[in-house]
This record gives sequence, structure tokens and C-alpha cells, in this order.
Amino acid sequence: MVTLHTEPGEIVDILSAAVAPVFLITGIVAIIAAMNARYNRVIDRTRTLLRDGPKLYGMALGADHMEHEFKTLYKRARMLRLMIISEIVAASMVVLTICSVFLSLSMEIPVGVLPIVFFLLGLFCMLAGLISFIGDFFMSLRVLEHDMRVRANIDVDAQ
Repeated sequence: MVTLHTEPGEIVDILSAAVAPVFLITGIVAIIAAMNARYNRVIDRTRTLLRDGPKLYGMALGADHMEHEFKTLYKRARMLRLMIISEIVAASMVVLTICSVFLSLSMEIPVGVLPIVFFLLGLFCMLAGLISFIGDFFMSLRVLEHDMRVRANIDVDAQ
């Protein structure tokens, strides 16, 4: 039979153990907010290009440059979407960690290695999202370099 610990000292210990990973969730939410801001900028830029692209680029640059930017923006949007999903899964794994620890300690339900598995999966998802986030910075810099070459005839690689 499942019993609930009712001693005040045990309840405090249980809550401390189960709630400690909440700080990790707070950090993940901040990361999601930063990723979401970048995602929104990509979407806004795409909409601006769709609406005002020919006026912004003029006929001299042609459709090739605009097509290149559209393709890159689309790749970035897909990449950012996967990063955000990865971070949401990471936060969900931390929540499952908290639930399993709480059930194990408060109701003596044997959960085995589940808390460890959930926590490690959460960390791996978080790491995957962060590594991809670095990739987005490199991709956005390449777009800027391409834009500088096409619009201003500036070769940033030549020094």
C-alpha cells in the first residue's frame, strides 16, 4: 500500500529535493525566450521581404540575391523551431524528474533510475538546443557577409 510521509521534517526534505531542479527550468525558459526573439526576427524579416523585397533590393541586385536570403531565412526558421522544441522537451524532462523524485520520496513509489534518466535526457536536449543556437549565429553572420558583398561590394574576408 502507498503511504504518504507526514512528518514535518521529511516533508521539508522531500520538497527541497523535488523542487531544486526548478532553477534549471527557469534558466531553460530564459533560453527559450532568447531563441523565440530570434525566431520572431526571422519571421518578421521574411514578411518584410515578401512585402517590400523588390523595393528594398531594387532591380540591380536581381531576384537571385532575394531568393538566397529567402532560403537562408527559411533554414534559420526551421533550425530555430527545432531549438525551441528541444528546449521545451528539456524543460519537460526536468518536470518529469521533479515528479518522479517527489513520488519516490513522498509515497515510497519505486521509480528506480527514472529521475536520473529524465534528468540526463533533459540535459542532452538542452545541450542540443544550445549547440544549434551557436549554429544559428554562424548562419546569420554568413547571410550578413553575403549581403555586404552583394549590396555594398564589400568583401569581409579580404584584409
